[in-house]
Amino acid sequence: MQVQDMEKFSQILNWVFSYYEKELTDLTFEMYWNGLREYNINEVQSAFNAHIQHPEEGKWWPKVSDIIKNCKGGTQDNALRAWHEVETAIRRVGGYQDVVFHDPLIHQIIHKMGGWIAFCDIPDEKSLNFKSIEFKKSYRALYATPKQLQPPVELTGITNAQNATVKGAKKQPPVLIGDVERAKKVLAELQSPESLITIHRHTEKVMQQLKGKA
Repeated sequence: MQVQDMEKFSQILNWVFSYYEKELTDLTFEMYWNGLREYNINEVQSAFNAHIQHPEEGKWWPKVSDIIKNCKGGTQDNALRAWHEVETAIRRVGGYQDVVFHDPLIHQIIHKMGGWIAFCDIPDEKSLNFKSIEFKKSYRALYATPKQLQPPVELTGITNAQNATVKGAKKQPPVLIGDVERAKKVLAELQSPESLITIHRHTEKVMQQLKGKA
């Protein structure tokens, strides 16, 4: 949503709060605005309507996570789509190049599972299947987390991890996966000053892992 959508968003929230006989405070408005602003106003309105009309969930007051869930779709479908993009990147790109996915949550999960290089270190299809199960389970557990709690982590490949130790070596650009325009936004977040220190520490950790395998 953009600033110009704030008035309509306020009308939607006032209607929803009135429907559930709740009081809308400035603090609550800010919480919902910050939690949902990455979605367009029509998606948000449809998501509130879907929650209210649901025969079971509609009985209860919609939390931000409920609306995000309706904006994004079902957990199962989204986890499957996310894994499809990851598996495609593993097979077509591999562990030598950096990758940037259009979904920052993918970055978070791969980082927690050991990073891109380790994630691509798959000896056989059986191991890939186990990794798929773990990934999709983590994705379903975290997918409704607000975007501000899903900052992307750089997924460093072997080439750039090794180049980081060579003076004057040029960093290779990452491969963008999925929706290119959205992936560019994730890349911009990674290149922001706030992310550079974290990325530097992450690269050092990756190099230590590579040396341990040597």
